[in-house]
Amino acid sequence: MRLKFKQKVDNLSIKAEEKFGDISTRAGQQLQISSTKIRKPLTKLLFSRIVFIALLTLIQFLIWIVVFNKLGDKYAYFMEGCAVLSVLVIIWIINSWSDPAYKISWALLVAALPVMGTFLYLYTHVNIDGRIPFAKLNKAIEDTSEFAVTAVPVKDRLKNLEPDFHKLAHYMETIGKAPVYENTEVKHYPVGDAAFADMCAELEKAEEFIFMEYFIIQEGVFLNTLLEILERKAKQGVEVRLMYDDLGSANTVPRKYWKELQKKGIKAQTFSKLKLFFSTTYNNRDHRKIMVIDGKVAFSGGINLADEYINRVERFGHWKDNVFMVQGDAVRGFTLMFLQMWNVQAKRRDRHSDYERYLNVDIERRPDLENDGFIIPYGDGPHKQDNVAENVYLDIINNAKRFISVMTPYLVPDNEVLHALKHASKSGVEVNIIVPHIPDKKYVNILTKSYYPELLRSGVHIYEYDPGFVHSKMMVADGETAVEGTVNLDYRSLYLHYECGCIIHKNKVIGDIVDDFEDTLALCHEVSMDEYHSYGRIFKWTASLLRIFAPMM
Repeated sequence: MRLKFKQKVDNLSIKAEEKFGDISTRAGQQLQISSTKIRKPLTKLLFSRIVFIALLTLIQFLIWIVVFNKLGDKYAYFMEGCAVLSVLVIIWIINSWSDPAYKISWALLVAALPVMGTFLYLYTHVNIDGRIPFAKLNKAIEDTSEFAVTAVPVKDRLKNLEPDFHKLAHYMETIGKAPVYENTEVKHYPVGDAAFADMCAELEKAEEFIFMEYFIIQEGVFLNTLLEILERKAKQGVEVRLMYDDLGSANTVPRKYWKELQKKGIKAQTFSKLKLFFSTTYNNRDHRKIMVIDGKVAFSGGINLADEYINRVERFGHWKDNVFMVQGDAVRGFTLMFLQMWNVQAKRRDRHSDYERYLNVDIERRPDLENDGFIIPYGDGPHKQDNVAENVYLDIINNAKRFISVMTPYLVPDNEVLHALKHASKSGVEVNIIVPHIPDKKYVNILTKSYYPELLRSGVHIYEYDPGFVHSKMMVADGETAVEGTVNLDYRSLYLHYECGCIIHKNKVIGDIVDDFEDTLALCHEVSMDEYHSYGRIFKWTASLLRIFAPMM
């Protein structure tokens, strides 16, 4: 099985090379030319925007300390006031609707550091500057609600054929503002390198518009290959838009890189530009990955536009990621999500007629897809009162009857997800979880392993992907329902970041997703309690300490 999976991945990569080798070569040559302008890693880090913002933040905290010291005789009164305020804040935290672990983390911090902890909590939760994009996105969703309605025939078939799944679909439409679609073909790619050729091929076919939204972009074979196509398409009259997260790409592209993209004819902008002062908007990143072509084809999944995601460079062993392509009616959901988010940042927002033009695309009706399941593309983020992405996971876990298969790079679940996984296993459902063996963030890996004992004792099977790093975010239950997208099983994805995903129910692609999980499982080793006990005391003490503050990481 290990050899079979490796050959399968290698064959897909070879096909991509054969089909797009000339473009990739040109991109590589461009990269070689531009690489002479790139500073050495240490110099690049020292002069990066991240370090610059961190220094400014440190200066601001030092100013606070100086102010406190200047209070003189009034310092005691100030500290007494802070103590009273910290008690009130702890009471506020306890009575909030947050996850219990989240409450404990903040309550401990405020109790331990009454001054800094109190002001940090108030600053991050009042979130004055962060509420502006929340309000804009909610307004965009409200203004375009007429485009997020399930067609009556689809709703009737769903209610009659799938009464159990209908409950989740009803929640997604009413609360998640994500309608249900039929007439959609879904293709699953087990690794990013396998999707590379098809992404290029579909971009080459574009005639009207291309929309792209990514957390990270970085110059290299992957991005340069796509930009070569995008620049050419823009010259042909195709409308090309690209948005990337400014913090996510802070160390991967130059400052104001969007201006370089605009010179290529691409309408480019960043999500939430880095500012020269400490801002709570840094907590709410655009973690989505969306590519839409002419409203007829869409790609999403775990990959960003950087070379490690297609295994052109190695950072943490083999990079195991998932990508999926949808063709048909469900593309409308990804188009709508992109336009809503684009308009949060854009100076000139799309009018109602623009939405109609991009969304009312003539999609071919395919008889072979009439009974091929239901698809729900959805978005989530801190702008919503309900944790939609988490509730999707919980619904799938709680309704599973035979098995649940999960791939996630970060296994840092909140209390609800942790309890659901343990309860499912104790109820006789086989629960299998694949996590990385080679982590990208060591502290998150330590946190992940801190959850091993209670999950293993509940009968959950945990596997580590020996060849390297798993970045896939997918869950499949009973071979009937699956979800893929950008949502990690950690607090940042479930509570703080803007995310997207796709629920797939009784579509033939479910079989490919199950096969991918089984093939990947053959490359893993199962974690046992004996292995956990071998980690050592210092590791476990560190894990226990990090576990306390997991919701804040």
